[in-house]
Amino acid sequence: MKHVRAIVCIGMVSVCLAASGCWKSASTELEDGLKYSDSEDYQNAIASFTKVIRLEPGHAEAHYYRGLARYQTGLHEEAIADYSKAILIKPNFPEAFLNRGLARHRLGDYKSAIDDMEKAIQLNPRDGTAYSSRDKIEADGGAHGIGPAPKRK
Repeated sequence: MKHVRAIVCIGMVSVCLAASGCWKSASTELEDGLKYSDSEDYQNAIASFTKVIRLEPGHAEAHYYRGLARYQTGLHEEAIADYSKAILIKPNFPEAFLNRGLARHRLGDYKSAIDDMEKAIQLNPRDGTAYSSRDKIEADGGAHGIGPAPKRK
């Protein structure tokens, strides 16, 4: 009898939370995060994407979008971690490679940034942003004494 009461109580609490909006689905949180990002409210965007990740740890897009929001707030290392997680979950994610490359460039890691741009180009050869970003990173790397740009085949 105690078990039945516990199940009924849990069910009632779940219904109350869902009805009051206290509990949101991962897709609703993702939508909220994207709205916050669009309005440049990156702190709330990060919070929403983090909730998605807690609900669905394997949600590559949530990691990616949180990386974008973190990048916008200057949290480049954290952004790189998010992009890396997105890539781990979804290895053929050209936007994650491109944006991880941009974050690595910001931190002065030119070689890794170029490698990321090369992978983004390989996955999406029509993305002009990846080509122009790679060229800029190569120029910046040369200007900082990193050495000549790697030879392309």
